[in-house]
Amino acid sequence: MDNKICMPQFYPVTAHTDFVTKGSTFVAIAGNKGNGIDYVEVALQKGASEIVIEQGSEKSGAVQALVLKYSARLTVVDNCRKALAVMSAAAFGNPANKLKIIGVTGTKGKTSTSYMIYHMLKSLGKKVALSTTVEKMIQDQLIAIPLTTPLPDQLHVFFDLCLKHGVEYVVLEVSAQALSLHRVAGIAFEAGVFTNFSMEHLEFYDSMQDYFKAKSLLVNQIKKPCNMFINIDDQYGELLLKNNPECSSFSLQEKNVDVYGWSHLNSDKINLHVKVAGKTFNFESMLLGKFNGYNMLAALSVVYSLGLDLSLLESSLMYLKMIPGRMEQYRLKNNAQCFIDYAHNPSSFEAVLSTLRNMTNHLIVVFGAGGCRDKHKRPIMGAVAQKYCDAIILTSDNPRDEDPLDIMHDIEQGLNIDKIALYKILNRIEAITFSYSLSKPGTIIAVLGKGRDEYQIVGDLTFPFKERSIIKQFVKE
Repeated sequence: MDNKICMPQFYPVTAHTDFVTKGSTFVAIAGNKGNGIDYVEVALQKGASEIVIEQGSEKSGAVQALVLKYSARLTVVDNCRKALAVMSAAAFGNPANKLKIIGVTGTKGKTSTSYMIYHMLKSLGKKVALSTTVEKMIQDQLIAIPLTTPLPDQLHVFFDLCLKHGVEYVVLEVSAQALSLHRVAGIAFEAGVFTNFSMEHLEFYDSMQDYFKAKSLLVNQIKKPCNMFINIDDQYGELLLKNNPECSSFSLQEKNVDVYGWSHLNSDKINLHVKVAGKTFNFESMLLGKFNGYNMLAALSVVYSLGLDLSLLESSLMYLKMIPGRMEQYRLKNNAQCFIDYAHNPSSFEAVLSTLRNMTNHLIVVFGAGGCRDKHKRPIMGAVAQKYCDAIILTSDNPRDEDPLDIMHDIEQGLNIDKIALYKILNRIEAITFSYSLSKPGTIIAVLGKGRDEYQIVGDLTFPFKERSIIKQFVKE
């Protein structure tokens, strides 16, 4: 049986000419790299019957002339991004209204929390779909859509496919940009989670405050505010709850909350006890780290809010042995271990490396930083790596239009290079191979930054790159 669902080739409403066909509506959005208004004629040539532009758009006169030439219709709106969301939904009969959609936002833990919710709903026999940074799935079938939160035209095609496959619940990872850019406009969420908040995406937002405001927007789209669960052990979560007291709280530290948990962390599993509405439930997981204790608590809070019986789930998380690209564990031929993780900001470095440090007396980390992204975090990531690791191997990680040596230099600013074994190897394959040569029995190698991503971006080109294939040659059979 084919384990993939194909997206339609053409859309009734779209912001990309690749998806335009006869009768499509083309919405001309101004993006970071291009302006949709420059592609109006291409859309019309491909058969678009309606063109949507923003009030006051430059070239509006030229667009009017083109629309007349091709006997199409011109619609002028206040905000093309919002229009794309509303019109895409309407084209499919508003499929989101017929689904129970769960939104997960925060700086880190979104993907893991989403996978846990998806896994638990499936274990209860529910028909569920998943959309995360790592992958999109309808039931057990993969579907190829880029971006953490798909663009509105893709998102409503996805929702329509969910309905056609009998899905009841959709777990949707919601990025800050998705909220800022109206990708989820008009969606009423059944439940939501705010996992935590820390430095990230300052290449997109002017300040941490702007980034936090964007994350906070999800609260306004939850059907019942009490079904929005906020981690109050995080200082920004505490502020978010203060601003929205009708929402619910969860904590691993504070007992006076809606959902309280306490955990026992072992080297091979988590024991989590959860108290909610006067009842206590006990859970075990093969996942590692306190951060996964928080992710579990967040996921269980949501599942409880859906009216489902937590007692039926007490063993379910034991069967979720790995989340793709999140602390993926490999035992190596020389009795060392390797972990692949998506960690790419200071707070996720802290969470992952502190967990791994407790499991070994020899920790090696391989990482770089994405080009054309927030530069402020690079030296901080270096400092966190030095705090926990015995050896650091700096390498390339999607340099884009930046010189990877400049990126390495930025990371080095956070290091005391006289007190750490530091290696600089631009070729990521060679860097990972070298990390194995440095390892010995009991060593842990952390390869950070890519997770499940299987590519390298250099300039405008994207090359296939699979870390698992590199590590596989060192894996113990």
